[in-house]
Amino acid sequence: MLSPSLIQQLQADLASATVLTPGSEGYEESLKRWSETAEKRAGAVVQVTTPEQVAMAISFARQHHIEQVVRGGGHGTNGASSTDGGIVIDLSKMNRVTVDPENMTIAAEGGCLWKDVDEAAADYGLAAVGGTVNHTGIGGLTLGGGYGYLTGRHGLVIDNLLRVKLVNADSEIVTASPDEHSDLFWALRGAGASFGAVVEFTYCAHQQREPVWAGMAAFSLDKLAPIVKFANDFALSANPDASFNFGFTTPPHAPGPMLVTLGFYNGLGKDGKRIFAPLFAAGPAFQNFGPMPYCKVNALLEESASHGGRKVIGGAACAIPFAPEFYEEIQQDLLSFIEVVPAAKESLLVFELVHHGKVQEVDGSATAFANRGPYYNAVCMTKWTDAKDDDKCRDFTFRLKEKVSEHLIKTSAVNPESIGKYLNYNDLTDGRSDNMFGSHDEKLVALKMKYDPSNVFNKWGAVTAAAVEQNHGYNTMNLKPRQIAVE
Repeated sequence: MLSPSLIQQLQADLASATVLTPGSEGYEESLKRWSETAEKRAGAVVQVTTPEQVAMAISFARQHHIEQVVRGGGHGTNGASSTDGGIVIDLSKMNRVTVDPENMTIAAEGGCLWKDVDEAAADYGLAAVGGTVNHTGIGGLTLGGGYGYLTGRHGLVIDNLLRVKLVNADSEIVTASPDEHSDLFWALRGAGASFGAVVEFTYCAHQQREPVWAGMAAFSLDKLAPIVKFANDFALSANPDASFNFGFTTPPHAPGPMLVTLGFYNGLGKDGKRIFAPLFAAGPAFQNFGPMPYCKVNALLEESASHGGRKVIGGAACAIPFAPEFYEEIQQDLLSFIEVVPAAKESLLVFELVHHGKVQEVDGSATAFANRGPYYNAVCMTKWTDAKDDDKCRDFTFRLKEKVSEHLIKTSAVNPESIGKYLNYNDLTDGRSDNMFGSHDEKLVALKMKYDPSNVFNKWGAVTAAAVEQNHGYNTMNLKPRQIAVE
């Protein structure tokens, strides 16, 4: 932990911010994350409100060789927004959203959640391409690429990103856009948080009709065949205004595991009912489809993706045709695991069918995002309660997502320009940078050496840092908090 004299100096240097330390009011609450597996005991949490305070905090950490991390929404499961004994730069108080309906832009500070953006935009009849869980931070989702309900029509979040304001490794406040620091802007769109602390994102706004038509439906496990058939037919329809998720979990308040689905149509209810009629014909045990404001769609998963408990996420990709036999096999894998770890009954495996045509319209070299293939995302989120089950749950998640990935390779024509992996769903990796960035790896290493050669930003997306170390022969983890307890 930080020595008393360092804490005093930090508090003096950042007197305009809120500095929380062990024992101070608000410290314990500031450590909480979406997953308990990501919680660590920081030496200090600096709750900032301005870019200048962020710059001062980064400068202080570098000067004193203290590990620093940036917390946006705190929604990851890999602990990248937490530190053992170091400094957390907490952006959560930087949550202002500015909507410019004349220029069709939305500027959001780095600590915003998607709920903040959704609701501010809705006041003007607008929307931004955002995530599918509204208590997710905008920063992590954006920097990793960003899929959402509007992706089919408008592309990824990064395809709608106009510019960012960030604090770099030298504590400079800079703007990155197609016209300023364009190489940095390229890297920020898909390579995670390896290049700076983003304090403001400016997005393209889109006119958003209200209401949309959406909802969830749950089915008994014996309905797998008709659900998979619907998924295949839905994917073939290639409707850019509709999306469909299906998978396996034990929903909150349900007596046991079920097939779960979520549908979205950005249009009239009569058309939405027609699109999803074959799904309803399968006989759901529960469904709540209907008209709703767009900003409420991003709240549909709040309960199943709630805060608390222990979680880990692993991602893969899938492609049509979906084979019922394979999905029955992985359904059984999940059920068998729950028998071994009963507390993991709310774990889920979900396949997300968002039309990828618009994503593929953007050239693969245009951004650092390396997953512009004809694939759909699959996510395994294992949830449990006891730390003694950590290894079992992590191992299961890794094995399951690898099984889905291997199935894609066996059954589909894999696009060599696309890695078939989504950074935001890959908290479990084997540490090789080319796993997540493919052919972009060499360019990212060069940009890392240009903008952050000391590897100040070495957490989430830090697979780039592993490549820097491998290619340049020095220890990129030299900022671990090993000196901070001395004095």
